[in-house]
Amino acid sequence: MNKSNVLLNLRKYWQYFVMWMSSGSDLQVWHQSDRRGNTSSWHAYDPITGRSACFGSEEEMRIWIDKCYYR
Repeated sequence: MNKSNVLLNLRKYWQYFVMWMSSGSDLQVWHQSDRRGNTSSWHAYDPITGRSACFGSEEEMRIWIDKCYYR
């Protein structure tokens, strides 16, 4: 594993930790970016139900949220 991969993994786990520490009952949404800053994936986590999902685009994530929470 090279240095940039280690740093990306540390950043990812730091994001999870910060979200866990600051989470209440609100739906949590975040995106991951590649080394160039391009968004590579979108994530959502519901701490009440424990459901989580990962999407390739913001639009897909919004559709999932609409279907799950605004029926």
